[in-house]
Amino acid sequence: MRVWITLSLLTTSLVAQSIVSVDLTAAPGVVDLGPGYTSEPAQLYGGTLPGPVIRVTVGDTLRLRLANQLGVTTLLHAHGQPVRLGMDGIQNISRPEIANGQEFTYEFDNLAAGTYWYHPHSDQHHQLNSGLHGVLIVDPPSTAPDPASDVEEIIVLDDWDPTITGGTYYGHLLNGKTSDGQTALSINNGQTLRLRFINVAARTNYIIALDGHPMTVTHKDGQRMQPTVTDAIPIGIGERYDVLVNCNNPGVWSLAVSTIQNRNANLVRGVLRYAGETAPDPAPSTVPSNLSSGALMSYAQLASYYPSPISATPDRTYPIALSVASGSWMINSESWPIITPAQVTYGETIQFNLSTSTPSPNHIHPMHMHGHFMRLMGTAGGTTHAPQMDTILIMPSGQPGDAWSAQWVADNPGAWLYHCHEMMHMSLGMMTLVNYTGDFDNDNVPDASDKEPTIPGPVVLVSSQESAFQNGNAGVIDIEWEANQLCDCFMSWSELITPLPLGTYGDLRIDPNLGVYLGSVQCDASGDGQLPYLLPADIGLVGLRLYLQAVGSSTTIGLRLGTHQSFIIR
Repeated sequence: MRVWITLSLLTTSLVAQSIVSVDLTAAPGVVDLGPGYTSEPAQLYGGTLPGPVIRVTVGDTLRLRLANQLGVTTLLHAHGQPVRLGMDGIQNISRPEIANGQEFTYEFDNLAAGTYWYHPHSDQHHQLNSGLHGVLIVDPPSTAPDPASDVEEIIVLDDWDPTITGGTYYGHLLNGKTSDGQTALSINNGQTLRLRFINVAARTNYIIALDGHPMTVTHKDGQRMQPTVTDAIPIGIGERYDVLVNCNNPGVWSLAVSTIQNRNANLVRGVLRYAGETAPDPAPSTVPSNLSSGALMSYAQLASYYPSPISATPDRTYPIALSVASGSWMINSESWPIITPAQVTYGETIQFNLSTSTPSPNHIHPMHMHGHFMRLMGTAGGTTHAPQMDTILIMPSGQPGDAWSAQWVADNPGAWLYHCHEMMHMSLGMMTLVNYTGDFDNDNVPDASDKEPTIPGPVVLVSSQESAFQNGNAGVIDIEWEANQLCDCFMSWSELITPLPLGTYGDLRIDPNLGVYLGSVQCDASGDGQLPYLLPADIGLVGLRLYLQAVGSSTTIGLRLGTHQSFIIR
């Protein structure tokens, strides 16, 4: 208790921050996919399909409070963003899942510019496939603007499986609609159109093309590229491409989508309509020549706009051999969770040599790296401007693109997932870990087991069980920190809108004027501590939001403020 009083009396000036706060709810809902499919069951962010577009600028801190009303646990992952580990939204690695009726506030700072998306990364694997996905756009700073455009549109591609949530439509969607449900994109002759393509599908890798128009690729996975002109783009699950289109061919045109395996079937299409044109929309079955036989972009054409050098002598090289046997999908002959993590040390350059032995045309593997961008080797970018990306599409064995090498810099401590983003492949084992050695924040908790390896203080976690927050029920607060050291836990009815930095002690996150002392816990030999609690059986407390923060007391590093966590009495 004396620790809390001391910290409360410390004074310091607040650090100016640009904080963008967003409240987002995940809940069951019903969607209108288009004519004939107006009552499809779904799980949604913010009640829409896709979920709300969240837009911030480089330098902003995005504070995203996710309320879970799904009836089951969930988590949120900001796909492609190199966030700190505690905000990566991975069960048992960054934190427990969010219980039904509870919430968690994700704080994303140091956001990278570009087109990204968010989705669950939960044990509930069906959630992504039932509609839970949304778009995150991070605009670049004014000092490094993107190429100019007159009109911007987001294009989200998805596959819809009624066996996941019920309903009748089985097919593909563009911006949450069937071909018959599309509203045409409007453009004036002479304008430049920017299209942000995102593949949020669970199982389908697509090709997209715009009839009558070449496209200039400017970004891959949010990262700016040197301009590359093409007719059609293969876009694997999880990938994003930004393109510019010079709209100088008036008419009504199909924005057409096929699978990678068959370019001669239009699965879903949008419509680009020039102002003043009155012709009917192209038929959904129309297959434009740009889609069926136009020039198809390849990774080999890509080069980073900014320098991204490849090392001639990486510090470590790992094979990433993809295979399938007896119903298990594997990396290096191992299937999750029985895997051998790749070991890296902060500051090293790591090289992954990816290959596959799966020859079926359907065995395409979009390999996704958490927390880091990878530099693809063997492209037009050479050794100085290798294209950076977070998802690399590996084609079936024996086809072009069935092997790639990529390098990445180990600059984000923790334990990070590396996996195939094809939902079945991932859920059946095609997933592994990268573990950092060392102790980046010097809190005597190894990076590979520290849920906040860049914050030198105790980590406060709450249960993923709904019952732990019912009034009158008992629960446990988990505190993870240095082995055999003491932690005090405090509770407040309010959090500070802007964190109060207290020097080496860390950041004060809860209001000390409304804080009460809950108790102390001694972490065990593995750094785990548990503080039991009993909620009063008082219906008047239902809906009350409480905020927790711990203060660790270490014999080696002294006092450290920990992370904060909220929960709601139900």
